[in-house]
Amino acid sequence: MKPSLSFQLKTICALALMVLNANQFSLAAEAVSNSVEVKHIHVGFDGLYKVGRWVPISVELSTRSPIELQLSVVALSPDGNPTETPSKVYRFSQQGTYQLYSVFKAGLLDCPLKIRLRDAQTESILYETLYSPQSTRNQFTGVGLKQSANLWATIGEIPGFDPAHSSPPTLDDLDLDQFITAISDLSLLPETSVGYDSLDTIIINAEYPVGVEKNQAIREWVVNGGHLVVCVGTAIEAYQESELFKWVPVKIRGKTQVRDLSSLELYAAVRSRIRGVANASRIEIETGEVLASSLNGPVLVRIPFGLGVVTFLTLDLKANPLVNWDGLTKLCPKLANRTKKTSSTNQVNAILGKRLSQTGISELETQIFHSQQNFAEVRRPSHWWVMGLILLYLFLIGVLDFILVHHILKKPHFTWVTFPVMVLLAAVWGIASARSANGDQLNSTQLNVVDYDASEGHFRGRSYLNLYSPDTRRYQVEIQSILPVLKDSQKYFQTQICWNGLPETTFAGMYRSAEGTLTGPSYQFSNDSQSIKNLPILKWGTKSLRADWTQKKADLVSSNLIGNNLSQLSGNLTHHFSSPLKDWVLAYGNRIYLPVVNPEHLEDSYFSPHQPLNFNSFTIESRNIKGYLTRSVSRRFKAKGQKTDNVITQQTDYNPFSKDTYEILKMLTYHKLSGGFGYTGLSNFSSEQLDLTEQLRLGRAVLFARMDTALSQTQLDEQILDPKNQSTFVRIVIPVKNATEVLNELPSLEDEDKDKKPKEQQNTPSGSDNE
Repeated sequence: MKPSLSFQLKTICALALMVLNANQFSLAAEAVSNSVEVKHIHVGFDGLYKVGRWVPISVELSTRSPIELQLSVVALSPDGNPTETPSKVYRFSQQGTYQLYSVFKAGLLDCPLKIRLRDAQTESILYETLYSPQSTRNQFTGVGLKQSANLWATIGEIPGFDPAHSSPPTLDDLDLDQFITAISDLSLLPETSVGYDSLDTIIINAEYPVGVEKNQAIREWVVNGGHLVVCVGTAIEAYQESELFKWVPVKIRGKTQVRDLSSLELYAAVRSRIRGVANASRIEIETGEVLASSLNGPVLVRIPFGLGVVTFLTLDLKANPLVNWDGLTKLCPKLANRTKKTSSTNQVNAILGKRLSQTGISELETQIFHSQQNFAEVRRPSHWWVMGLILLYLFLIGVLDFILVHHILKKPHFTWVTFPVMVLLAAVWGIASARSANGDQLNSTQLNVVDYDASEGHFRGRSYLNLYSPDTRRYQVEIQSILPVLKDSQKYFQTQICWNGLPETTFAGMYRSAEGTLTGPSYQFSNDSQSIKNLPILKWGTKSLRADWTQKKADLVSSNLIGNNLSQLSGNLTHHFSSPLKDWVLAYGNRIYLPVVNPEHLEDSYFSPHQPLNFNSFTIESRNIKGYLTRSVSRRFKAKGQKTDNVITQQTDYNPFSKDTYEILKMLTYHKLSGGFGYTGLSNFSSEQLDLTEQLRLGRAVLFARMDTALSQTQLDEQILDPKNQSTFVRIVIPVKNATEVLNELPSLEDEDKDKKPKEQQNTPSGSDNE
């Protein structure tokens, strides 16, 4: 049956309208595209950034008509999934030259990047460019570094901080441990503190042109754990008029002249003398560490600010006598380095490469990742069990089938029946056991780590979320967090969420090459990365995500702690959190303070809210912190022919396969005090800002504890995950007033002789008060 004439006419008209609409759309798209001209693209800091960290990107463009634009970057996650991170919507009401800013994360060292400009109203792509590190035809440069590399940025050109390369480094230069970049165009400074995530240190010398908004971003970055180096010299007036003066915790008392800078020479570890008189600023600090001093006062100090550090030099690096000093190139790296690293990246890799067996765990961050991969409802057999089942299966279809058909039934041709039956039964049993072992429910684990600086009233939170999917599907993920305060004042707030990568070269590690990586399905982040859209998870597969947030809440901790040079503490400490702090330990100097625990009354050892904790009480004991962390035991015994006892101290080896989250995070909090890589065999480059050892060295106390409060609300599609699967740990940085006197009175020798009794051989925890 032929179609009617009217039907044919309607079809022709419909096709004509479709062609006309398509032409109009293409013309409109072309017109809009012509209204935007991209001039420059800047990625990272002079093209340098770190994988697994937030990276700033800015695009300079000109518009010829009013438009709303959105900048987005498509980069690969460690799993090989293309992820798109959009910026906020920029609205331009008139033509002109503008700058768009955003941040993104790259999951692989040589990750290709796709930069897009979208029309915010139509969501059409107006501009797109692809950058691949292997390509020689690039309009801009972006080189990913390992997180173990030092990346420093100077505001302007500063002597002694000369960039390592006159041109951007290539992939052959990525084995270096130190990279320096100079920011001469202040418009390229990130607008938010997250944009500085790739940097280890920012150096500012004698010129302070940073505006209010970007100064606030630098301040928040330091409070969250960053490191700022400020060199003033005699430019006191310019410094006092700058935004830095309003928050850097150093008091300026005028100008001075310094004739003897031998302490600075000693700090730089050089024999070259600083000749001449140096004009400097005279300063005072209330807390911190004096690194170099003169007869006129401190010359170089390092003071804590929030969870970060400020290094303050009273001299100008561009002025005499430092500018012509031969040791300046040795001094500057020491200014930028926060702490002395026990091993460089290449040394660590060399040590790991000589081991007979590789564990696949070289970072504490990796151990945290594996500790969260335990799902209660998923009971998978071990690898040895699987290998045993394979051997049993081979025995059944081989040896047993042969004996059955040849010796018992004596009909070899029956193997055409017995063999398929055995295979079929094994397949059915395998499918049934797989469903039973892997489960059919959505599972999750979540680890919350909350840091609180009592002096600034600043919170820094991090959540590790691990999802286990019973089906292959896509999810919408959003995490909202709350502060650990009283319930009547709790309000949920958005967090910045992204994938969580391993700082390893293994599968799903960030230190692999993007070449040869299988590209998976893509997914997107919402504006400001507050949620994830279309997150793909395979059947019986997992995804690891990480959320970060910062908040302000003052007066949650009150303290009148007093400490001395022997790391002895006295005074009271009170907190006003929403629940008791359990299994708490407090470190100060080289001592650790912990409650005396009675197993029958565990609640007596809890640090309850609003209840002062008296450090003069007999219910608190102290030990040497290194002996406590390494679980050292001192064995005391008598040797023949000797009047005094011999003492042997033995450390307990660290277990990198342990999944005890409490012990892992405690080691992470005080990692350098335990001996660092020398004791654990694990480096801590990826989570170096979570190691609070530096706060102890600068005169503060750090309390580590567990809380039973769930601090996050995770929404998966329309479902809110069970908060019982969350574990929460709190770390509190507490200011301590320094005293010079010994706090506890020493016992008299007469009383000691009266109570002295012969002791039998015994084992005592190393560093304890009873040792």
